[in-house]
Amino acid sequence: MNKSSKVIAGIIVILLIIWGISAANRGDKQEASKEPVKIGGAYILSGPVSLVGELQKNATKMAVDEINAAGGINGRQFEVVQEDSQYDSRTALSAYQVLKLKGIKIIVADGSPVAAPLRPIVIADGNFMIVPGATTPAYFDGENRSCRIALTAKNFGPAQTDLLLSRGYRKIATFHSDNEGGRGFYEALEKDFIAKGGKIVVGEFYQTNATDYRTGLSKIKAKLGEIDAIVIQHVTNAIEPLLKQMKELGISKPVITDYYTINNPALKDLALANDIEFVDYEYAKTDLTTDSDRVKAFKANYRKLYSTDPTYFSASTYDSIYLIADAIKAVGEDPAKVGAYISGLKGYKAITGTLSFNSDCEVERLTKLSRVAGGEIVDFIGYAK
Repeated sequence: MNKSSKVIAGIIVILLIIWGISAANRGDKQEASKEPVKIGGAYILSGPVSLVGELQKNATKMAVDEINAAGGINGRQFEVVQEDSQYDSRTALSAYQVLKLKGIKIIVADGSPVAAPLRPIVIADGNFMIVPGATTPAYFDGENRSCRIALTAKNFGPAQTDLLLSRGYRKIATFHSDNEGGRGFYEALEKDFIAKGGKIVVGEFYQTNATDYRTGLSKIKAKLGEIDAIVIQHVTNAIEPLLKQMKELGISKPVITDYYTINNPALKDLALANDIEFVDYEYAKTDLTTDSDRVKAFKANYRKLYSTDPTYFSASTYDSIYLIADAIKAVGEDPAKVGAYISGLKGYKAITGTLSFNSDCEVERLTKLSRVAGGEIVDFIGYAK
């Protein structure tokens, strides 16, 4: 082989090598593009609020299956990796660390004892989270990578105050859980109620894992002659024991509460809550004449899959999954871009209502006032201011 032939042969070899490397890189990119889009779910899979976790799982599966059946996210399958928060601050932090080790940067988390401790760490890590129902004021931070679509304690406190005062109840007792959620509810109510001339005669708190409430309730009973009504808040699996123990102790004053207490999935016998009035969401698990076609389809499909009406717990998780999926389709998986996209949404047609976010990625919602009668929720008795 002469010198020129050797040069040509060398060039050909080099070109073949370059082509091979390029082909390999193309193959790697094609394989990478087939990898599923993964987000995380710090869900309440066990512990005193585990029934809510079941609703989270159900709604997540339904949303993910629908998204994947429609082609996934830009041709890639969608997946939610779930870890158990147990409705506990320390466990929630561990669950988040596990998700982070798996490369998850975008998460759905719920429950005030979960959302409050996770928020600063998620933000510090440059990640993103959205909460469907946590009410804690500690979630307000001016940061659009910590989104929320729920009513907050700042909504419930004034709305409960207006309801109490409209009924002439100016002296009350309160009974809240001794955690981030319960304390947030109490503080918001206390601030607004006292500012408007009301008085909290006795305020009692119970442990999240409690099932016997007689000690705190007995202190309230001792003050029955001094109060007009009782405000309670309860989200754990032991809601029925609480209501039964109130009746057993002869605590018969009017009761005011919130959506989460009355729609607690552990409250199977709504007759236990007869005559209770509460601050509610506009969204209803039953069919409304105002439901859009999408909401009607959601409710029908949920009932078909799970043989029960979808409460806000389910509908808001479903909305959160779709919000994230829509954001990733539009701007990719960068947490900052996802936060910016969602916080910029106005008039987003969700299952739980029309959502418009502010720069803090919080949604402003109307509250509704409802009551329980004949073992059923009566929708509705009016709108709060």
